[in-house]
Amino acid sequence: MFAFDAEQEAIDRLSARLSPEDRARLLASVVGMEDVALPASDLVWAGYSLFFVAPGRFGAVWNKIRGAVRPGGRFAGQLLGERDTWASREDVNAHSRAAAEQLFDGWTLERFEEEENDGGACSGPKHWHLFHAVARAPELPDRAI
Repeated sequence: MFAFDAEQEAIDRLSARLSPEDRARLLASVVGMEDVALPASDLVWAGYSLFFVAPGRFGAVWNKIRGAVRPGGRFAGQLLGERDTWASREDVNAHSRAAAEQLFDGWTLERFEEEENDGGACSGPKHWHLFHAVARAPELPDRAI
């Protein structure tokens, strides 16, 4: 298992929740998404985090994620929609539905749900506009020997 976060506190919280066996299997790193070296993975989960990638660096991070998912593996996570309260922030990236779906071109979208409602965040009340996605990377083609 590989986990990373820009904050040591997140790694500490994760470690505290794991059994001793799982803790021994965990490779964790304190690093931002823009700078992490992602290992080849069957699952990349980006829960409520990708929208904090600087807009100018999102494309490179997204390509890194796509490249890390093994053939037949999956991506799961959320993307911020254009009607979210945070969408107007300069340090946040947000997508229209069409642009969010386009990110998965060539993949099989197993789940793509749009959520929009008023709620809260650590910073207080906000309007949420999210896309929840689970997508499977294409399998390698069978090759005759």
